[in-house]
Amino acid sequence: MPSLIPPRLPRPLLAALTAFVVLLTIAAVADIRTDPPPPGSTGAQEAPGFLTRERPNIVLVSSDDQRLDEMQFLPEVERLIGDEGVTFDNALTPHPLCCPARAELMTGQLAQNNGVRGNFPPQGGYDAFDESQHVGVWLQEAGYRTAFLGKMLNGYSHQDGRDPGWDIFNATSHGYADYYDFKQFDGDEVVGVEGYYTDYVGDKAVEYVDELSQGDEPFFMWVSHFAPHPSRRRSTCEQDTCGLEPPRSSPTYLAEQERTGKTPHQDAADELARSVTRSPAFNEDDLSDKQALVRRQPKMSEQTVVRSARGRASALASLDDTIGPLVEELRAQGELDNTYLVFITDNGFQLGEHRWFGKILPYEESVRTPMLVRGPGIEPGTRTDATATIVDLVPTFLDIAGATPSLLTDGTSLLDLWQGLQREELYPGGVLLQGGPYKPETGKTGWLYRGLRTDRYTYARFHDGFVELYDRDRDPGQVQSVAGHERYAAVEAELARRTEILSGCRGAEECHQDFGPLPEPGR
Repeated sequence: MPSLIPPRLPRPLLAALTAFVVLLTIAAVADIRTDPPPPGSTGAQEAPGFLTRERPNIVLVSSDDQRLDEMQFLPEVERLIGDEGVTFDNALTPHPLCCPARAELMTGQLAQNNGVRGNFPPQGGYDAFDESQHVGVWLQEAGYRTAFLGKMLNGYSHQDGRDPGWDIFNATSHGYADYYDFKQFDGDEVVGVEGYYTDYVGDKAVEYVDELSQGDEPFFMWVSHFAPHPSRRRSTCEQDTCGLEPPRSSPTYLAEQERTGKTPHQDAADELARSVTRSPAFNEDDLSDKQALVRRQPKMSEQTVVRSARGRASALASLDDTIGPLVEELRAQGELDNTYLVFITDNGFQLGEHRWFGKILPYEESVRTPMLVRGPGIEPGTRTDATATIVDLVPTFLDIAGATPSLLTDGTSLLDLWQGLQREELYPGGVLLQGGPYKPETGKTGWLYRGLRTDRYTYARFHDGFVELYDRDRDPGQVQSVAGHERYAAVEAELARRTEILSGCRGAEECHQDFGPLPEPGR
């Protein structure tokens, strides 16, 4: 596996190379942009890859509800981003639910600080979000042209109008949960679209790269896809089935299915479904160690898992088809080599593990996420098992741009880690995990749970005091909680203490604390 740490050069060779670079720099100084760094610069412009005419562009592409093991359905993402950059094997989402995760992607703050704890008011949704303070505003103030495209925070409507901070604003208003026949607030008007959602977003992303590339300013664009989120299917939706339907396929793949009799990646999707249904976590018989919300869930049919896996693979195939044209347009405009292209998802998804179909819970299928990045100074084909979270992306983008936020961010820049210049663990004390209000458990307020994930353990204390603790080294499927076991008493107490501290953290220093080593389990 390629290392992220660059090899150390012999001193004579290093001295010669240094002198050569200095001579090149002197010769080229007339052509290099000499504008002073913007206010709030963190010195990022001095890192490798920044000796360019302009500060790098940033393009963020996000999927919705994607499991980490579904990367197999995104070969173009892996080829054009992962193989050309760095892939994270331990990226996480601290709040595995759509709206809170997207608020973290907008602010670089955890939910206790940005105020978005769930998908619906009063403690969640678009209404709980301060649209005047986010990464688009901060990058725009730093001289970037900015664009937002696709799914906005849950609850956004065209009646909310155009958010500040975006030179290009094309947010989905209604209908995207059906994948067809939806409304966009495009610029300053409502536009009805009859096509397939993923195709529309992919085509617009290419169009916007062309538009953004025409100016002299660097640009930032967030391409926010909906795939592979389940489909609502309004025409057949009943209260007990809403959200359980597989995502709908594009016209292209529907035609292919009719011709071949198979959905895209069908064999691989079936194998993924088998790996889920054969897992010890699937349809657990003994749920006595799980919180009441999980204990009352019925068992799920294996056929439901197969149907879902096939639909999700098909939806991701359409998303994957948008990556090649996006990269080619960046290349055609001469922007690719000076662009950080990032692929992530908002949260993972459980397909029946622990009898749960969905997200929000503190299990690996929900909190593990993909993160792949290519761009200046990143060694192609590298991987890292360093822990990083989506909360860290906004501070990274600000670092790249030399921009200053108007809020205290809780994440920390990943730029040095991307470029192989950092060895220190970013989360030595563990990552805070939390789930906000959830009906009927907590009504419209409160926390469903709060907990901590370390390299070895997952700890969660639910709103009713129920505790789950998993030693993932010995129980990777999180099948048997060891909460309350005497041999884990010291571990549980320390994880509870850390959770209490991090639940009130503000700012990167407090939210990335090093608490020292955890106790070892007793014998």
